[in-house]
Amino acid sequence: MSKLVSKKSSVVILLRVLWMILLLLHLHSCFFITAATCIQKEREALLQFKNSFSYDPSHPLASWNNGTDCCNWKGVGCNQITGHVTIIDLRSDDYQVDSYNSSWPLYSNNSIDSSLLELKYLNYLDLSGNHFNYTQIPSFLGSMVELTYLNLSNTVISGKVPPHLGNLTKLKVFDLSFNYQLQSNNGDVEWISHLSSLQFLGLTDMDFSKSLNLMQVLSYLTMLSSLRLSSCSLQNIYFSLSSSNYSSFLSRVQLLDLSYNQLNGSTPKAFQNMSSLNLLNLSANKFTAIEGGLYSSFIRNNCGLKEINLSWNSDLDVDLFETYENESISCFNNEYDLQVLNLRGTSMRTKIPDWLGKLKNMKSLNLRYSKIYGPVPASLGNLSSLEYLYLSDNALTGAIPTSFGRLLNLRELYLSNNRLEGVSDECFIQLGNLELLDISKNLFFKAVLTEASFANLSRLETLVIDHNEHLSLDMDPKWIPPFQLKSLVADSCIGCFGSEFPPWLQNQKSLIDLLLSNMSISSAIPTWLAPQNLTTLDLSHNKMTGSLITRIVDQMPNLRSLFLSNNLINDSLLSPLCQLKNLEILDLSNNRLSGIVQGCLLTPNLFYLDLSSNNFFGTFPHSQGNLSYIQQLYLRNNNFEGSMPIVLKNSHILDTLDLEGNKFSGNIPTWVGNNLLNLQLLILRGNLFNGTIPSTLCKLTGLQILDLAHNQLEGDIPPNLSNFDVMTRKRSKDGYYYYCEYSDAEMCYHSEKYVVQNIKSSELNYSMEQLKTFLVKIDLSKNHLVGSIPSEVIMLKGLFGLNLSHNNLVGTIPAEIGEMEVLESLDLSFNKLSGPIPRSLSKLSSLGVLVLSHNNLSGEIPREGHLSTYNEASNFDDNPYLCGDPLPTKCVNENSSEPQLKDMNNVDEEEDKWEKWLVYIMIIVGFIVGFWGVVGSLILKKSWRYKYFKFVDETYYKVDATIWKSIEFLKGICIPK
Repeated sequence: MSKLVSKKSSVVILLRVLWMILLLLHLHSCFFITAATCIQKEREALLQFKNSFSYDPSHPLASWNNGTDCCNWKGVGCNQITGHVTIIDLRSDDYQVDSYNSSWPLYSNNSIDSSLLELKYLNYLDLSGNHFNYTQIPSFLGSMVELTYLNLSNTVISGKVPPHLGNLTKLKVFDLSFNYQLQSNNGDVEWISHLSSLQFLGLTDMDFSKSLNLMQVLSYLTMLSSLRLSSCSLQNIYFSLSSSNYSSFLSRVQLLDLSYNQLNGSTPKAFQNMSSLNLLNLSANKFTAIEGGLYSSFIRNNCGLKEINLSWNSDLDVDLFETYENESISCFNNEYDLQVLNLRGTSMRTKIPDWLGKLKNMKSLNLRYSKIYGPVPASLGNLSSLEYLYLSDNALTGAIPTSFGRLLNLRELYLSNNRLEGVSDECFIQLGNLELLDISKNLFFKAVLTEASFANLSRLETLVIDHNEHLSLDMDPKWIPPFQLKSLVADSCIGCFGSEFPPWLQNQKSLIDLLLSNMSISSAIPTWLAPQNLTTLDLSHNKMTGSLITRIVDQMPNLRSLFLSNNLINDSLLSPLCQLKNLEILDLSNNRLSGIVQGCLLTPNLFYLDLSSNNFFGTFPHSQGNLSYIQQLYLRNNNFEGSMPIVLKNSHILDTLDLEGNKFSGNIPTWVGNNLLNLQLLILRGNLFNGTIPSTLCKLTGLQILDLAHNQLEGDIPPNLSNFDVMTRKRSKDGYYYYCEYSDAEMCYHSEKYVVQNIKSSELNYSMEQLKTFLVKIDLSKNHLVGSIPSEVIMLKGLFGLNLSHNNLVGTIPAEIGEMEVLESLDLSFNKLSGPIPRSLSKLSSLGVLVLSHNNLSGEIPREGHLSTYNEASNFDDNPYLCGDPLPTKCVNENSSEPQLKDMNNVDEEEDKWEKWLVYIMIIVGFIVGFWGVVGSLILKKSWRYKYFKFVDETYYKVDATIWKSIEFLKGICIPK
């Protein structure tokens, strides 16, 4: 028995030894595999491919210079056994330079290099995010038949897609997205149908307006499950197919992105049968309805649907939340997997339904700007998985539900810009994962938040409570918050802190953004407020006085954005600001600052500078300073002098230049039009500029406001006004909205900034949002301009205001001026214009101000249409040949201007008669004086008479002899002998 056991043991030991040997052999083979090096021919091909790039800013190809084993190079992968190159992954993160893992793109002046053909075993090629200088996709890529992954998205390629790519039958992933100059080959998309293994296809930004059979072709791809066709000019007709292939195709699609197309009306019925769908993106189209409602069409029969995006369908003004109480539920345990619902920017005009609270897996619910109203239902507190809730910018009323305290996974809560009236500590006290809380711009009445509201918010980083005048924060002065804020936005929350800096801020060491505008703060900046990481400080619209700048610079050396406008600061020393090397935005407007601006302030980082409404004087610095990246410059209402600041000559991205109300002089330089091609607002009003208006200004195609009024300009108005491309297009006041996000404090500030503009015969305040959105005007008033109004002015169909008053313009008002459909203000007064008032003005239904006084206009004032509303005689005063209402001078025939014109003709005839009689009298007087002056002298003086007749006789004989000699000469020539 013991021998048998011994034998068995020996067998077991032998088997173990054999197993160990096999294991060692396997390890040896693994070691051998990892030691495989790349093929020399393929290494040479890679080096040739590397050399095809002219610029490698982040050096991803630097490792390709190290060693001979290309399998160890960055972005290169090899087969572990054969050593053949199978992977090239050189994707770029598209300029996301703030990311730790980002990279700048590679640049090539040529197309993708053909050296890749040597890589016979390459199956993975990703060049996305790099720059190929608008070259075409090379046809040779169609020969690389081993490819299973090809990503050329965002590579700046253009031209037509070569149909040879249809040979890549092994491709599983193919992405050509974000190459907006790439086109289908005359609408031919048949080649796509040969990509039989395709699972993912990305064609975003390609124009398929001529490829009406696109969806039919795609339906033949039996493996396709993910399709991105955003911004492809698709219309409803593309989805009107009824074939079995098409139905089968839709039933297996898991991801469908059709955003930013031209789809309208109701969503296609075929979408309701997409039973495998995980993600549906129909955002930024023109849908007006979802037949059957959101739940019935997309949610009820698709338990696996994870994301629906219908955002920015602004015409979608139906109730998407139709009741579903009687709907059958097909999901097990009523468990829907919907995690993301985005209806932002729709126009539902409805209440939030209770049934949304049953979507227990919801992680993100976005209803911003969707015109919802009524109370926030307490059932939303049942969304236990919710992480992001966006309800801002609506018309919600009532109180914030205390049930929100159950949303334990909530990370961001947006409730701003509503009409909410109540809030209590219970709403937030348990939200331990909350990172951002935005309850700004509501109507909280006598609402008080205490320390208890924030007792457990240890992860809170952003607190936005601005524009809540009646909200109070009742905090103990010694309170130490459990959180470390990065952003505090409390503008216009007057009751939140009183008129002083809240003491608990001294414990906030991580602050990056601190916005305390319009808080009635009059105290000095406390010495304990010294957040070293602070980059944005807004103390504008307060009552701060004295010298603040030095203290701010000393305590906050890393500032990038500083807003101190509308205070009482009387400092005259700006030089400390030169120490802020990272300063990008500086607004010191509406203070009592004075002195000369130092050139050291004008750094390359500065892109927004506002020194308006102070007492600065002298010339704007030019010998020092570099404003090559400045975008907006405001110097209005100071005492600057000298010529146009030459420091702006190379400010190629400047879009706003406001020099109004200074003493700048000299010519407007031609480089303004030649170099500053991004200008949108050019305001030089109220200076001493002279010379002519340079025709180069007409190169500013994006110009919205041209204000050169109150200067000493002369000469003609440049004729090429139609070059102002933006001014030729109509704009709607309601067609654009600027959405201010909490994370973009600078842009929020910029959109709320107000600038005075002279229009409609008044000085009106416009926000920068309004200026950039719809205000388009030309004001050349109070100069010395001559000539006529250019006929091209009628092509500026986007103009809201035109003011050419107080000049020396002649000629007539363009007859077709009524084509300027959105014109609201027209002032041509105090010129020398003549002729009739064009009747086309009656078509301008938006015209609010019309001033034509102090000219030489004639005829009857038209009273048709909108012109009948102008009943002030001052609009037409001092036109001596003008008649009819509202002037006291009546026309002879109220229905025609002919009688008045006849009277004018009679006046002209009378003037002509007097001129004729005057000529006749002068002729007679001249004859009498001339005749008797000669004849009378001969009669009275005998010696004169003798000499006169002797002279006549001699002259007669001389002339007679000359004539006879001439006749004899002519005879000799003309008569043959």
